[in-house]
Amino acid sequence: FRREARIAQTVHNAHLVSVRDTGEHDGIPYLAAQFIEGVTLDQKLEREGRLDLPSTVMICAQVAAGLQALWEAGMVHRDIKPANILRDLAGKPYITDFGLAKVTDGSVLTRPGQPLGSMDYMAPEQIRGEPVTGAADVYSLGCVVYECLLGHPPFADRAGMGVLWAHLQDEPPDPSAERPDLSPEFGEALKAALRKAPGERPRTSIEYARSLSRAAGIPISDAAP
Repeated sequence: FRREARIAQTVHNAHLVSVRDTGEHDGIPYLAAQFIEGVTLDQKLEREGRLDLPSTVMICAQVAAGLQALWEAGMVHRDIKPANILRDLAGKPYITDFGLAKVTDGSVLTRPGQPLGSMDYMAPEQIRGEPVTGAADVYSLGCVVYECLLGHPPFADRAGMGVLWAHLQDEPPDPSAERPDLSPEFGEALKAALRKAPGERPRTSIEYARSLSRAAGIPISDAAP
C-alpha cells in the first residue's frame, strides 16, 4: 500500500488519477485520491459494445499522455486495461490503479519469472516473466484500442491459457476485416503495438497515438497533456 501511494504521489498529469493525501488512522493506512465522477472505460464498453473511431483515437492519445508521464518518472504501469481507465462526465480519461506499477530503477514485488497483469492485455515479455519496459504498456494500450473499436480484445475467442499462448505466438486478427469502416492502413497502425518483439513496437505511447491519428486522418492536437 505504501509503495503504491509513493508511486502515485511522485507523478502528476492531467490523465492520471492524483493522490491527494496518505496517512494512517488508528493503525489503518489510508489513501485519499482524486474523485472522478463517471464510469470506467470497461463499463462504457459493456454498455455500448464498441466506440467510434474519433472517440477511440482521442482516448488513445490522452491515455498515451498519462503513460508518457509515468515513464518519464521512471515507472511502468504493467496493467493498462479498460477497467483501469476512468472517464469523467466530459469523457476525459484517467489512468488509475498503480498497484502493479514498477519503478524501473528499483525493486519489484514479484519473484523472477512470475508475471503480473491481466490476461487479455499482457505483452509477451510480461507473460514470460521477463523484465518489462514501457513497450509492455504500449502493447496493452494496443489491446485497449482494439477492444474499443471491435468490442473485444484481440484474442477474445480463446479460453484460459489459450489467450496467453496467442499473445506469445499468434498474429492478432485484422481489425479492418471485422469492421469495414476501418482502413487496412489503420489496421496496420493499430497492430503495430501488438508486435511480439518489444523493439518492433512504436517507441513511445505518444508515437503510437500519433500513428493512429495519421492513419485515421483524425487530429489529436487537443489531446495534449
